[in-house]
Amino acid sequence: SVPCGTCPIQHHSSGGYAFGASTTAANVLRILRAMQLRRPLLLEGSPGVGKTSVIQALARASGHKVTRINLSEQTDIADLLGSDLPAPATDSTGSQNSKNAKSNDRFRWCNGPLLKALINGDWVILDELNLASQTVLEGLNSLLDHRAEVYIPELDQTFQCPSTFRVFACQNPLREGGGRKGLPKSFLNRFTRVHVASLTHQDLIFIA
Repeated sequence: SVPCGTCPIQHHSSGGYAFGASTTAANVLRILRAMQLRRPLLLEGSPGVGKTSVIQALARASGHKVTRINLSEQTDIADLLGSDLPAPATDSTGSQNSKNAKSNDRFRWCNGPLLKALINGDWVILDELNLASQTVLEGLNSLLDHRAEVYIPELDQTFQCPSTFRVFACQNPLREGGGRKGLPKSFLNRFTRVHVASLTHQDLIFIA
């Protein structure tokens, strides 16, 4: 079992996800057993086996909000955690002063999707983990290891991971190609690795 979140729980009969398929049930059991440890989970399997959708279905069934982030070689750590963005000037009443906005523009910190999910204690899915750059992997280290925190230099502030915050990562095998690379063993050791098996013909008949 996993603790329920604060979002409305969707029963599997109305959620449109077939947990009863034989292979799906075995995949879910492995994921739930791995979730008993307070470690990030790395789901590995071929494209289309339902790595992302099974986590989204579990989140709906247990009342958790989930944020999905697609990684690529172009993804920067600022895309995940946030950055300073231009903000229009406001007058003393707090409303936007469009007349003087051009001359009084200021920069304001904007939280990225990963930091927002951390603050709210939501679940996060990092898709295509083995497409991410080395810079992003290093930036995630403190979040994934025993420290369970992230430091934002621009804010000079450290954010601790709440108990409800969980990180799930998904990746396809190296043989699938597409610019995927082997992740460092020291980085992989931060995860509990779970294999997601492909659906059989009998599973597809059951789902249909």
